[in-house]
Amino acid sequence: MEKTIPCLIIDDEAGAINTLNDYITELPGISLKGTYTKAITALAALIRETVPHLVYLDIDMPGMSGITLVKSLKDSPHHIIFTTSHPDYAIEAFDLRVRHYLLKPFDLSEFAQKTNVVIQEYFQPHRIDTETDEAFMLRKNPETKRLIKVLKRDIIYIQGANNHIHFYTTGGDYSVYMTFTEIEERLANDLKFYRVQRSYIINSDQLDEVEGNTLYLKGYQVIMSPNYNASFMDWFKQVYLKTRRK
Repeated sequence: MEKTIPCLIIDDEAGAINTLNDYITELPGISLKGTYTKAITALAALIRETVPHLVYLDIDMPGMSGITLVKSLKDSPHHIIFTTSHPDYAIEAFDLRVRHYLLKPFDLSEFAQKTNVVIQEYFQPHRIDTETDEAFMLRKNPETKRLIKVLKRDIIYIQGANNHIHFYTTGGDYSVYMTFTEIEERLANDLKFYRVQRSYIINSDQLDEVEGNTLYLKGYQVIMSPNYNASFMDWFKQVYLKTRRK
């Protein structure tokens, strides 16, 4: 039996929750695991979840807005679809790399179409088809002829989650069926990439700032484990000095 995708609803309006609940039951492959009327409560639950969830999130909520919640989940494996009555939030939503945007009121057809786009892109992982010194070529499944080229220099950081990894790049995000150990071994001879936590590898070319254990990479923040700090600084100086000599 095919595994279903867990999803959550976060909205302060009972009517919106009921509508989404009805739509979710109509769509095969996804399963509602919970509903929240407060973003802060949902945040506490989501940061404990390592399995990627599909999250339907309202923006305009009391206490903590949907925008603030997404910023707090920036390094999580979850995928967000905004549900809102305010079209002016659309640009900010995509700047935050929210996966899609549903403008209230929306019908079942629009809900299904946008949900399926997100599922196909982020919950059906790619596999590395071929690799060169400069790039990974990704393929969804053996039958498709479509290959996606991901330049290694464009990778901002890599996050591991269960038997999958996620490439966060300057051009988009990609879920790949591979263990974190496997990708670490593939990149072992590339000095640009460095492991800074149990499940994070960063690209030094995308590193903008280091402040204590916080690494700033093109709008992302990655927290480095304290036991990596000393070795990271030695590595960073080595890479930086080598770059400066060129």
